[in-house]
Order: sequence, then C-alpha cells, then structure tokens
Amino acid sequence: MSPDLVYIDEYGLLGSNFYWYRFADYGISKDEIIAVGLTSDRVQVSRDIILALQEINQEFQETLNCRLYVKEGYRSPELYRLVYDKRVEKFGQEMADKLLNIKDMPHASGKALDVALWDEKEDKEIMMRSRENGAESLLIDFYKDRTDEEGKKYQDLQVKVRSIMEKHGFKIGPRNEFFHFNHKTLEL
Repeated sequence: MSPDLVYIDEYGLLGSNFYWYRFADYGISKDEIIAVGLTSDRVQVSRDIILALQEINQEFQETLNCRLYVKEGYRSPELYRLVYDKRVEKFGQEMADKLLNIKDMPHASGKALDVALWDEKEDKEIMMRSRENGAESLLIDFYKDRTDEEGKKYQDLQVKVRSIMEKHGFKIGPRNEFFHFNHKTLEL
C-alpha cells in the first residue's frame, strides 16, 4: 500500500530533495531520475508525521534559533533501487550497503527523513559535521570525545537535534547517522 504523502512546504516547512540536486554525482541522468518519479526538489512525507515536524520546527526556532530543514523525506522504492545500483557501480557494493538500507527502504514509508538545521538570516544550512572528517563523521557520537571547539560544537548540535527529534516521536535510524530519523510508528 502506498503511503499517504503530503508536501512539507504546504505546511510551512523547509526542505529540498537530496537526489534532485545530486543525481549527477551518482551517475544518474535527469531522464532516469524522472522515470522513477522524482520530478522536483519538493519534499514529501507521510501525512502521519507532519504535525510532529511542525512541532520540531517550532522547538528548533525557540531553542536553537534555526529552522528544521528536511534534506530528504519520501524516496520511492524505484528511486532506492536506481540510487543503490548506481552507488554499487561507482563505489562498490560494500560502500553502497553501508550507506543505503536497500532491504528495508525506510524512506519509502514516508516516515523516515534526513534532517539539517537552517539559518534563516544567512539562508544556509548550519553544519553539524566537517566534510573533511570523511564519511565516518556522519555517524552519531563521532565528535563525542573531541576537545577542539569545532568538534564540541558539532557534538552539541547533534545531541540537541537528537533530543528534540526523540521528544517528538522519532529515533535515530539503525545505521546511526546523526541526521537520519525514523518515526516510532515505522517498523523495520
């Protein structure tokens, strides 16, 4: 059964679809991305979680002085397969399996999302990691034992985001990425 999806921008929330802008980085053509149903950067999620996302956005504004930014919500099974196959071609199966849950496809439920923080004044994402630290810095607690100011800042932001997300019914996904959350009603 297909999830009951809504566009987050219709509820005052910010976001963009990751693969709409990054498809070429993974060897995917515009025709291929459109063929699997991705036709714009608008983010969709399950109607069941939209109220929680609005509450999270409000709490981010009140406590972190920023907005919730959804970098990806719903991802069709066809898009999952396309991205997975292209990642296998480009990076190998081991790396593709590390980064994509092709077995459970949590984003296909509409109840999984990748989140970021958005600075409205600067009109840009607030980073919660340094890309210089590589793929390992995508994992929760990568910065936990760091003593440098930047590392402490990233850890603090990740802890605060996780706490607020959990308060509103989300949990960190099984791959322990600091930005990926599944709603508690999503059973994998």
